Amino acid sequence: MAAITLVFLILLVLGAVAGFAPSRASDEPPEVITTTVTVPSMYRGHTAEHYATKLKRSNRLLASSRSMTHKLIVRKWQPTMMYALRLASAVSGVPLVELAPIAHCESTYNPFARNGKYKGLFQLGWVPFGIFSPFDLVANALSAALTVKADGSWRQWECKP
Repeated sequence: MAAITLVFLILLVLGAVAGFAPSRASDEPPEVITTTVTVPSMYRGHTAEHYATKLKRSNRLLASSRSMTHKLIVRKWQPTMMYALRLASAVSGVPLVELAPIAHCESTYNPFARNGKYKGLFQLGWVPFGIFSPFDLVANALSAALTVKADGSWRQWECKP
């Protein structure tokens, strides 16, 4: 009943403003003016736009934290010089006490050392295994150690153990 009274009052006010005064003597029904008012729905005092913005912001933060975590986890692992020498020693059977002094003598443990056509940790004059860079620590150390094992001596190097 209160809703009907409210609608009637709104119609009366709108009619008075528009110059319309409903009369009972008229056979014509009064003109009905409907106005749609959208009221934003609220949930816990906030609109849907607020929650949409909040969701976008949290998704952005989550995506950036995921990429940072991914970068930390997937960071390219770089072998150390001692890792390369120990691996070459274990694979080839050439003692580490022979590999380390030769590497120090040839390049002072610098994997990017150059001397004319000789490059890398063991100053190789060839490309390790035919495909790897001579500046790759592991490939250079493995190639040198396997060459020493196959030849049985350090004859290709100026430095001797």
